[in-house]
Amino acid sequence: MKVLFIAPSFPVPAHSGGATATLRTLQSIHSLCEVHLLAPPPASNPAVNESLLHSLLPGVTVHTYQPRPEQATRFQMYTTAAKAVVLRQSYWPSIWMNVELRRAVESLAAQHSFDLVHCDWLQPAVSLRGLDLPLLIRTLDVHFVGMLAWADNLPSGSRIRKAFWRKQVRRFRRFETAMLAAADAVVTVSREDEAVLRGEGLTNVLTIPPPRQVELETTSVVSDQFCTALFTGRLDMPVNREGFFLFADKVWPHVRPEWRTRVKTIFAGGFPDQQLRGRASECGIEIHAPLSDSEAHRLFAEANIFLSPVASGTGIKIKALDAMAHSKPMIGFPGAFRGVPVQNGVHALIAHSPEEFAELFEGLVSDSPRQREIGRAARDFIRENFDPAKLGSRLVEVYSHTAKSYAQKHLRQNERAG
Repeated sequence: MKVLFIAPSFPVPAHSGGATATLRTLQSIHSLCEVHLLAPPPASNPAVNESLLHSLLPGVTVHTYQPRPEQATRFQMYTTAAKAVVLRQSYWPSIWMNVELRRAVESLAAQHSFDLVHCDWLQPAVSLRGLDLPLLIRTLDVHFVGMLAWADNLPSGSRIRKAFWRKQVRRFRRFETAMLAAADAVVTVSREDEAVLRGEGLTNVLTIPPPRQVELETTSVVSDQFCTALFTGRLDMPVNREGFFLFADKVWPHVRPEWRTRVKTIFAGGFPDQQLRGRASECGIEIHAPLSDSEAHRLFAEANIFLSPVASGTGIKIKALDAMAHSKPMIGFPGAFRGVPVQNGVHALIAHSPEEFAELFEGLVSDSPRQREIGRAARDFIRENFDPAKLGSRLVEVYSHTAKSYAQKHLRQNERAG
């Protein structure tokens, strides 16, 4: 089977959940079918990252396309928004449409006769509308859910602005649902996302989570007197930034001073702004950002506990998979385990309030045997539920079924036409 795999960004370095999901999925399928990857060129260190990708994905043919330039000014954003209003279109698809990507897909499809086109995320799929291709869309988020939350949280004083973006979200909701319904197959990464889309009327949808192999067990320093608590994630992303302030403003005040001195708390990753850095300094929380691969490995090796005060977002929480694959006992709010159906108290600790989060935090800091017990159970959970060999084979089976259904549909159409 020959597959064109379209990604919205170059998969390495994998410093975001989306890039990580793309890379690990490619690693799980590249030996099972002929894969052609179409992605933008690396944003930095092209020679290094291209070489790294080839070493990670031997045999995969890599093609590139030029990403659409981001709208650099507020004036450009307003101009695009005004055009969307006049044309009665949704704002976001208009900024996602990429003519260069469409041309690249048309050219490659003519050369290679792909059995299936796998489009990671909805954004690049927008550029393929109207092309007669066997299309599978893997949606790593249900976009309209996050957009609606964003619009609802706009300042109440900006009534006109708020009303405008709410209307845009309603338009986008219809657009997103129609785009996914028109695809030959839709793959979500969490049961929660699948339920949302089925609630919108979609029937061509199933869930296959991104694969995650377990890591070699590391020996962090374990002590009942001191430990290191870690969070990793791009701190410039709204969901993670929100999580930091939820921890700093709501959880940390409930952690008693005598316990704060017994733990080194680290938030790492991304490009946090000065407000976040200032609040961290006030709380005695260390910020490590930006984060290199080598430093991320070191921090995971040294950490005793993984924190995830993330409360919102769709898709699957890659950071939870990473922590558990490293045998780290994890404390998080329910939103931190979206797509990761752990058993509370066995594979991880789930808090339902800031006060409970602080209580679980204090208890785990002082209980090294409990840390090891939950860490081992977490690692076993990942091995059993996110095995790359099983999930890769399952995805390729979906590819085969989708390609076959597409071919049969065209055969029937040709018979009717004849």
